[in-house]
Amino acid sequence: MEFRPLKNSATGISPRNLSIGFLVIVSASYTLLSVGSRLLSEGFQPMTQVYMRIALATLALLFIFRKKIRWANIRSMPQRDAIVVLTMGTIGYSIGVYFITLGALNAKLVNVAIIFASVPFFSYLYSFFFLKKPFDAKLAGLLVVSLVGISFVATKSFVPRLAEFGTGEWFTLIATATMAWFFVGRKMLSRHLNTHEITVAVMAVAAISGLLLAILRGESFALSAFTNPNVLLGLAIGGFMNALVNPIEIYAFEHLDAVFGSQILLLENVFALLFGYLLYAEMVTVPEIIGGLIVVGCVYVANKLPQ
Repeated sequence: MEFRPLKNSATGISPRNLSIGFLVIVSASYTLLSVGSRLLSEGFQPMTQVYMRIALATLALLFIFRKKIRWANIRSMPQRDAIVVLTMGTIGYSIGVYFITLGALNAKLVNVAIIFASVPFFSYLYSFFFLKKPFDAKLAGLLVVSLVGISFVATKSFVPRLAEFGTGEWFTLIATATMAWFFVGRKMLSRHLNTHEITVAVMAVAAISGLLLAILRGESFALSAFTNPNVLLGLAIGGFMNALVNPIEIYAFEHLDAVFGSQILLLENVFALLFGYLLYAEMVTVPEIIGGLIVVGCVYVANKLPQ
């Protein structure tokens, strides 16, 4: 799918305003994916719903990007790129989505969003070790402070103890650490493949690896689940949102400053709080609010630092 600037169009919407709107949609989509996970859990086990959602999104993206994909380039991918794509698809995507799904099933939506907002700090750690990025004392300090905020959210206490961490919060923290590899892996790839080819290749690997992991876990696949309207709605949300987010996010960051765009994506926490309350009557405690503000504040400041 190719988006072009809307110059002289009947709508009069500038590329910048359109991009801002797209990122607001992306922010809401991240929370809707968690809602979709809860709906799908009525018929499928976690890893099964993961590979189904990713496979559906992969098919949609194959259609959307069909004119942008050079199959000869994918077949001739350098060995180093192939290894990185393999790890991005497994560790950074299917395993990451699996744990974020478990997080959504066992924690409040807003807690999932808050903890996952710390993904830039894990990306920094991986960049430091694997991309030889120079040590940044400010980023390291913000990482430590954000972990304090996460502990407030996970334990719902200002005096957090490791034993009090919620199960869903642990799962989300693992997802944050694994999915950060997706972003770092992208920086390790050569220019052999374009963005559309990388996206489709990674998602195809994620769908296949998710299927294999589901088989290894002994998860069953019940066709009767498709008679459940909630399951069908969850599958539609999961497949559609996974396919929608990537192209519109690419377009948005082509027309917006990266820092400004990153700040807009922090709206996910607002949507998570709103959807959690309206759909599931989820309430937040004072320590969770303070912890959330600490994490979001640290991410906001980190995005402002020179990169």
